[in-house]
Amino acid sequence: MTQFVKVAKVSEVSPGTMRTVEVNGQRLILININKEFYALDARCPHRDGPLDRGHLYGSIIECPWHYYRYDVKTGENLYPRNVYPADLTYLERDLKPLQCYRVRVEEDELLVDFSGDRER
Repeated sequence: MTQFVKVAKVSEVSPGTMRTVEVNGQRLILININKEFYALDARCPHRDGPLDRGHLYGSIIECPWHYYRYDVKTGENLYPRNVYPADLTYLERDLKPLQCYRVRVEEDELLVDFSGDRER
């Protein structure tokens, strides 16, 4: 069941920036990339690092703790996935994707779907 919740105003997230919000005790990062909005868990899936204190490079977010990088649009781990040898499959446990949420824009409001469905 889809459950969209108002989290911020569009005007509060400038293009090329991210903003942290807390909704029902959960920290989220809202990101505006060319007027497309994304909502992500503010905790890095690697070791729960503070992604909201990380760096945004276009559509890539980097965790400040271990420099893990994720695609903002899909949640896919980009680094260190790209440097792990394919035969070391046990390392996959450290390459969990980042939790992403669907975002809907209604006038000047950003709404996020907390139904648990991953945005892909």
